[in-house]
Amino acid sequence: MANRHSLCVHAHFYQPAREDPLTGIIPDEPGAHPYPNWNERIFETCYKPNAALGNFSSISFNIGPTLSTWLRQYHPEVLNQIVNSDRQNFDHYGAGNAIAQPYHHTILPLGKRRDKQTQIRWGIYEFERTFNRKPQGMWLPETAVDLETLEVLVENGIEFTILAPWQADVKNADPHKAYQVILPGHKSIKVFFYHSGLSARVSFDPQATDNADAFARNFVKPEFAAGDQKQWLMIATDGELYGHHQIFRDKFLSYLLDGSTSAQHIETVYPGLQLTQQKNFPIVKIRDNTSWSCHHGVQRWSGVCSCTPNSEWKKPLREALEHISDEVDKIFLETCEGILENAWEARDRYIEVFSGERKFIDWLQNLSGLILADEKVDQLEKLFKAELECQRMFTSCAWFFDDLDRIEPRNAVIYAAHAVWLTRQATGIDIFTEVSPVFEKSKSWRINLSALDLFKEAMHRFEQTQKSR
Repeated sequence: MANRHSLCVHAHFYQPAREDPLTGIIPDEPGAHPYPNWNERIFETCYKPNAALGNFSSISFNIGPTLSTWLRQYHPEVLNQIVNSDRQNFDHYGAGNAIAQPYHHTILPLGKRRDKQTQIRWGIYEFERTFNRKPQGMWLPETAVDLETLEVLVENGIEFTILAPWQADVKNADPHKAYQVILPGHKSIKVFFYHSGLSARVSFDPQATDNADAFARNFVKPEFAAGDQKQWLMIATDGELYGHHQIFRDKFLSYLLDGSTSAQHIETVYPGLQLTQQKNFPIVKIRDNTSWSCHHGVQRWSGVCSCTPNSEWKKPLREALEHISDEVDKIFLETCEGILENAWEARDRYIEVFSGERKFIDWLQNLSGLILADEKVDQLEKLFKAELECQRMFTSCAWFFDDLDRIEPRNAVIYAAHAVWLTRQATGIDIFTEVSPVFEKSKSWRINLSALDLFKEAMHRFEQTQKSR
């Protein structure tokens, strides 16, 4: 029997929420010139050309929910091309090549279990809405993982995820096969570990990807061991690499998967299909609180580490947002008491409203079985919106880079301020006084700016908008 060598390229496509909380529109972003914002710029350099080349048919991929909702509104024709690529594979093989992602790209190990559940359930809802099927797999933001996250994935029907090899609790996880992680309650989840060397070459060595034929011959083929066996390898990268971060790499990807690999007698595959071909899955343990882009675990998003210099501002920012989240949650629960049987279950289902599928008043009446006074409906609607803001203010991008004075942490603070403002409008309770000292500790190292300055600026704008109505 001849060797069967298979290559999977997984591309993680994602953009954070950038919308202004009052208008729902992305403000002009000068750094994206000549395009009005970064979504449009990356659309033209990455999403559109990769769809036109048919690359979404040959790769494994996830489209972040905040990206797919934006594509649905502004470029539905390209989203349809992407969806049809998955549908063709699903119809032919019984397994699609698209996988889901938690909604707001939050670092799940740093969150409460109920927030993990909401992010995962919202991500599944958006996937089903987009691809018209249930997801088999889910890409974890930054591949950040802990055992509790895997438990919540399985509880919600997810069969597999993708991790970096150093996230396995063994020295050398073999990337030529998939594994399983045993979970409490006699449950398990499949895990695919990507090949770190090949993935790093594609991500960080532009010369290696100048020629797809040479890449397949010189780098991919030698990674398959000799012997009469089935082997597979995965390359995992940011999807925006292909055309946006590296020019012409959308074409490299097309050539690699349509000719270059087959010339080396290598098939292309994706995880859902691989699960049907591999019969035995060795058991492995994972290292809690690890990720693919921070070799200090998840410290990049919670404190000081050498991944980004001058990162003293990160811990107080997270602490301030966590305090807001705790206080909003408390007020939310108290207000829902006697109206909703399970407030957290209701929050998980709130995506039915903010996705535009249902009107809040009808949704609330159906869920509670009550006809409530307009004032109570308005109060609950504001608090559900505050809960939404508390989810998106934890988007990982806010902590990824090196300074508070960037658009990503600025947006996180704006969403946090909106959560506080909505809560005050709904109940008269002001969280601002309690949290302001912590915000003040989070300061830019480049300019005279604190998170408190950003917070006050946002609150002032919300108040002025309210007065002008």
